Amino acid sequence: MRLPHLSLRGAVLAAIVAGVLLPAGLVIFIGDFAARQSQQPVIDRTRGAVVALATAALTEPAWTLSTPGLQAAIANILREPSVCGVEVLDLQPTIDAPEFRRLQCATTPPAALREAPVRYEGQTIARVRVHFDDSELDRLLLERRLSTLWLVALQVLAGGLVIAGLMSSRLVRPIEALKRQADSLTHRQPGPLPDWSADDELGQLGRHLTSVHTQVRQLIDELEHKNEALRQMALHDALTGLPNRTLLRELFTVAAAQARRDGGRLVLMFVDLDHFKAVNDTHGHAAGDALLQVVARRLRQCLREADVVCRMAGDEFLVLMPDCDDAAAELAAVRIINHLREPQPLPGVAEALRIGSSIGIARFPDDAPDFDALVHAADVAMYRSKQLGRARHGFYHADMDTELRARRTLERELADAIDTGQLRLHYQPLVDPHDGRILGAEALVRWAHPTRGLLAADAFIEAAEACGLVVPLGQWVLETACAQLAAWRAAGKPPLQVAINVSALQLRDEDFPARVADAVQRHGLPHHALELELTEVTLLADGDATQRAVAALRAAGVRLAVDDFGCGYSSLATLKMLQPDRMKIDRSFVRDLPQSRGDGELVQAMFGMARALDVEVVAEGVETGAHRAWLLGCGPHLQQGWLWARALPADEFAALLPALPVPVS
Repeated sequence: MRLPHLSLRGAVLAAIVAGVLLPAGLVIFIGDFAARQSQQPVIDRTRGAVVALATAALTEPAWTLSTPGLQAAIANILREPSVCGVEVLDLQPTIDAPEFRRLQCATTPPAALREAPVRYEGQTIARVRVHFDDSELDRLLLERRLSTLWLVALQVLAGGLVIAGLMSSRLVRPIEALKRQADSLTHRQPGPLPDWSADDELGQLGRHLTSVHTQVRQLIDELEHKNEALRQMALHDALTGLPNRTLLRELFTVAAAQARRDGGRLVLMFVDLDHFKAVNDTHGHAAGDALLQVVARRLRQCLREADVVCRMAGDEFLVLMPDCDDAAAELAAVRIINHLREPQPLPGVAEALRIGSSIGIARFPDDAPDFDALVHAADVAMYRSKQLGRARHGFYHADMDTELRARRTLERELADAIDTGQLRLHYQPLVDPHDGRILGAEALVRWAHPTRGLLAADAFIEAAEACGLVVPLGQWVLETACAQLAAWRAAGKPPLQVAINVSALQLRDEDFPARVADAVQRHGLPHHALELELTEVTLLADGDATQRAVAALRAAGVRLAVDDFGCGYSSLATLKMLQPDRMKIDRSFVRDLPQSRGDGELVQAMFGMARALDVEVVAEGVETGAHRAWLLGCGPHLQQGWLWARALPADEFAALLPALPVPVS
């Protein structure tokens, strides 16, 4: 059987009542038993005395057989409260003697009987039977029991009132306070905490709960703060504080739903910083991080309040522009490019930096139906902007995907080509134009593509630089050229100098000079047998790093040449910084000789600079006898071009040694 649920107050009161009533009942039971045991001898003595008095009262009337006297005596005996009946029996003489009987007793419980002889001068003259009411003791005990119950009831009432008041002040109200305190902790409701001044158990418990409450509150506040920080980290970029791609995706979902409902458009810009890696390589990552923070602020400053700027990764940013047409997007892109190009001083950097940016623009829903596709479209448009010369913007169109897929396919195939031996080196002679002697060669990489045939470097070198394959490609060229040069020397061919082209990415590699020196040493070549050709653009890409690399290469003993001289931005400064062994005049200045007076004057000026700096000159792109003849008048130099020979495989080049026939002008 399940006990009924009681409140604490009800349970305590029930316990009090039970605790009082049960002992009271036990006391009454024991009291009744004890009273009965103690009163029974008294009752028996009293009854004996009543019977003795009755025999005394009946002696004379019984002797005289006085009926009125007997009746009067019986009446007197019945006045005793405990007597309910009297019988006079066996009167003497018995002949015609009547019996005197008077009974007033109830049938239940049965009366107690006592008999005694009535004697006169030692002779029995009658018997008297006295009926005693046997419920007298029960009445007395009942009265005593009722008195006890009244006392118990008063005790219960008084005790209940006292204990109820005590419970209310010392138990119930503190417990209610504990409950409120626990509820405020559970539901995180603000409010003052109870004052637990009492030093009893509940007061101690309350103070302990207050301490726990405070600690839990602090822990909850700390957890909420950490959760908010985690949410901030999950949805924002830690460096710039801008929304990250996850948050931008959520914002795009809302904005796209609004655009669909209202028939509007969204614009997404993909902003990529130009040559940002050079900032990290030259000035350190701390300067790069500071520059990214500046870029984030500038992006926010030149956009609308409703536009959302997101840092996607590295130096890539996304800009979501709701309710924006092509004209507004183009104005915003131009404003971003111009604003980011402004010089920015950075801590630890001597000169203020300028940073260019390339932007791709995609439109929703015209260019893509969802967020990922829209980001891809903007990325493709940005990539196209970089291909067209950087520091510009462009809108996405469907043909760009085809171009990008072709570019990605080319990059993947090029990686396989390096690993599977599809690359070849062809050698174009460097010739003394006076007698046709071959003094050296430029090693030019070719790709024996399995489906497109033999590809010149122009078809894939840009892709190699864009995807980072130019470094392993350059390493392959270095090893192959050194091995071929060593093979020619071992075969007794005339001593030659072989030149290879070096990219800016190779120069940024701190280990590149050591690899060059190691390759020359492993193949047993004199250091001057290898020449490295560097373009002016390569030399100007990262001034400090380039100077360190050039110094290390000079220390290794290899020759240095400036390739495509005249196509850069500061040719004289380049010669002064590099102090090369050779400079190669770009074919664009030779092509229109001798007809172009301007090109002729420029070429003569280049020869003059070379003589002043004691630098050997190589004229590229010599394709006609007129080119050869005109250049002979400029001074000592070497020539390279189709007039003498195209770039040839190693075995065909070796067959030309030691000299080429001098063409007739």
